[in-house]
Amino acid sequence: MADLSSSKFGKGVEELSSSSLGDGTRANAMHESETKRRRVSGGTQEAPPSGLGEIEEAPVFYPTAEEFKDPIKYISSIKATAVHFGICRIVPPEGWQNPTQVDYESKKKFATKLQRMSLMQDGRAMGDGHFYDVRQYEEMANEFHRKWIEDHYEDPSTVTFRDIEEDYWRLIKKSSQESVQVEYGNDLSTHEYWSGFLQRLPTDPPLGSTRAPFGSEEYYRCNGWNLNNISSWPGSAIRCITHSIDGINKPWLYLGMLFSSFCWHREDIYLASINYNHSGAAKQWYGVPGSKAKDFVSVMGQLMTQRMKEVPDLEHHITTQMAPEALLKRQVPVYKTRQEAGQFVVTFPEAYHCGFSYGFNCGEAVNFATSDWIPHGSQSVVDYRVKGKKEVFSFDRLLFTLSYHLSDLSIESCKMLLRELEVLQADETHFRAELYRSGVRDVTKIAQLPHEGRMSSEIPEALAAYDDQRICGTCQHTCFLSAVCCSCSEHKVSCPKCCDFMCGCPRKNKYVLEWHCISEIKRVVELTRTHIAEHEKKVS
Repeated sequence: MADLSSSKFGKGVEELSSSSLGDGTRANAMHESETKRRRVSGGTQEAPPSGLGEIEEAPVFYPTAEEFKDPIKYISSIKATAVHFGICRIVPPEGWQNPTQVDYESKKKFATKLQRMSLMQDGRAMGDGHFYDVRQYEEMANEFHRKWIEDHYEDPSTVTFRDIEEDYWRLIKKSSQESVQVEYGNDLSTHEYWSGFLQRLPTDPPLGSTRAPFGSEEYYRCNGWNLNNISSWPGSAIRCITHSIDGINKPWLYLGMLFSSFCWHREDIYLASINYNHSGAAKQWYGVPGSKAKDFVSVMGQLMTQRMKEVPDLEHHITTQMAPEALLKRQVPVYKTRQEAGQFVVTFPEAYHCGFSYGFNCGEAVNFATSDWIPHGSQSVVDYRVKGKKEVFSFDRLLFTLSYHLSDLSIESCKMLLRELEVLQADETHFRAELYRSGVRDVTKIAQLPHEGRMSSEIPEALAAYDDQRICGTCQHTCFLSAVCCSCSEHKVSCPKCCDFMCGCPRKNKYVLEWHCISEIKRVVELTRTHIAEHEKKVS
C-alpha cells in the first residue's frame, strides 16, 4: 500500500542541497529562518511575507518494487487520495537508477524560449531565445545561477528552497525593480533529439509481460515508467492510438534553468500526465485539483479581464503565471511539491499545474490515461467546441475504438463509455433527422466514402490524417460519424450542430455525409450494454 503518513505530507520547508539547487550553489544547507536578509544595492532588507507558507504539500508516494511493476494499476490505486490535490509525486523504489540516454556531449543545437519574468503575470512573456547545445545551455544556466546567488545573498551557504521560491514569485509579481529574463528549452521532440529512456528492441516482449529483473537493461527498456512506454501500457485508454503524437504519446524533453517556468495549464483533452526529472536541480510544482478547474478559470477571467478580451484563448497559449496566493485568496485550493532528480510527478485529468526550476535540469513528460478518464475527455470536447479549439485526436473515434477492447476496461469504465456512446447516438439521431426534414439532402445511397473514415480497433496515422480533413470550420470538432457539406465549396465541412454557420446557402444546397449509419452506432451501443449486463450477471 502507498505510504501516506503525515511525514510524507510534511508542510515544513526542507533544507537545500547543492545538487538540488544547481551547480552554482556552494556549501551546506541550513534551516530556514523566519525572515531572510538579502543583499540589495549597498545594504540589506528583510523579505516581505509571501503567503507561500499557506500552500499545503501534495502527497508523496513510495511504491514497493512489486507495486512499481504496473504504472497504470499503481496510479489508479492512489488516485482516490491524490486526485484531490491535482498533482502528486512518486519516488521510485530503492535501486531505481534509470540510465539517462540524453547525449549531453552532442553538438546538436536546440532553440529556447525567452521568458521575461515581469511580463508573465500578464501572459506576455514568451519570445524566441537562442540556440544551444546541451553543454552550452548548462554553462549559461550555471553562470546565471551563480551570479543570482552571489548578487542577492550575503552567505550562499544559507540559501534555502523557500528563499529561491520567494525570489521567483517576487519577480513574477513585479515586487522589485529587477528585470529578469531566462531561457527554457521546452517541448523538444524526443524523436528529433533524445529520450532520456532506453528504446525497446524489436525482440523485446510485449509491454507488460517482461520478466527482466529489476534494474537490468531490459527492465529499463520495457518497464512502464519508461515514458516511451506508459501511454501504450495495458490499461491506458489511449494505447490504441498507434501513431506518434508529440507530447501526447511521444514524450517531450525539457531543459531548464533557474526560474525557467512552465505556466498554468491543463493537459490536452484533459489527459493525465507524468513528468520525470532525469538529472540536475529540483523543480517546484503547483497544482489545482480538476474538481476546481472552473473556479480557476473564473479567477483567471477576473484577474485578466482586459488581456483575455485581447486574447480570448489566452489559457491555451500557456504563457500566464498567476501567484498561488491570488488563487488562495479567492478560495481556489493550491498544492505544491518539489521534484528532485530521479522522481516522477503525476498530474490528474483537468488539474491546472505550473512551476519552475531551481537550476539546470533535464526532464521528460508525456500523457497517459487510466480508463476512468473518459468523462474528462468528454468534458474537454464540450469546452473545446465552445472555444473553437481543435482536438489533438478525435475523441469520438477513440470511443468507438475502445468498444473493440471492452474486456480490457474495468466494468465502471465500460459504463462510462456506454454513457458517452448513448449521447453520441442521441445527438446523431436528432440532428440527422432535423437536417433531413429541413431540406438537407441524404446522399447515403450514392456517396462512397473512404474506409479510413470508419471505426477501427486501433488508430494508425492514416486514419488520423483522414480525420484532419473533416474538421468543422466553426467549432473545430472532428466530424467522425457524419458531416455536412455544401455544393458551394469542395473544402468546407461542418458538424451537424453548426450547419447554418458554414455558409449562407440555403439548406437545400447542403448534404450530409454519413460514415456510420444510425443502426451501426446503435449496434455498438448495444454491444457495450450487453457486455456490462453479462459481467453483472456473472458477479451477481
